[in-house]
Amino acid sequence: MKKFLAITLIFLTNFAFADISMVVNKLKPFFPEMKAENISTSELDGFYEVIVTDPFIDVMYISTDGKYVIQGAVTDLELLTNISTNRINSIKLDILESISDNDKIIFKAQEEKYVINVFTDVDCPYCAKLHANMSEMNDLGITVKYLASPLEQLHPTAQRSMEKIWCAEDRAVAMHNYKTKRYLPDSPDCPNPVAEQLAISKQLGVNGTPSIFFENGTNLPGYLPPKDILNRILQTIAQ
Repeated sequence: MKKFLAITLIFLTNFAFADISMVVNKLKPFFPEMKAENISTSELDGFYEVIVTDPFIDVMYISTDGKYVIQGAVTDLELLTNISTNRINSIKLDILESISDNDKIIFKAQEEKYVINVFTDVDCPYCAKLHANMSEMNDLGITVKYLASPLEQLHPTAQRSMEKIWCAEDRAVAMHNYKTKRYLPDSPDCPNPVAEQLAISKQLGVNGTPSIFFENGTNLPGYLPPKDILNRILQTIAQ
């Protein structure tokens, strides 16, 4: 009996791999970089979950026979939650957490309650407006972790300025001085994560700054006052 079960399990596993291999071949004409690792079982009966990472992160669902594809919002009517959005946010959070804090510029709240990751452009006026509220955000228990997303089309020199800031002896001081006084440190060139973080921001779908990510991966594009940011954080926690 045990031998029969083992043989059956192997057969079913091989059958599943064959299905995924077929699905990969179906998707290759549309997504040339598609791999079996991007495909897994999903909450939808009869459908695989497919993770797309180029040009940005997305989730879609394809039937196990490779015939039907579902893209866009998929809502669980019992829980009233968007399972596709939740999955995308989870993937984005994993990417953000994979970035070392040593490569971020952090303004830590003394009594930290919440953490936000913020993609910023040092020449963006709304980013400067957000930074002007740093003390209030910290007082509300919000720690801010800056990542680089210089917008070349709008601010051609921003990437070079941000490299200088990331190469400064004290990055936080350099960031604060530039955002508040437009003072750029004369830092020597150094290995820095600016270009890599810019690429990550594009993968995460960032197309403007500031772009705020909460601790569940939810993205809030644009500027909001500190208390409004706190209210949005509390809303995401309550969901």
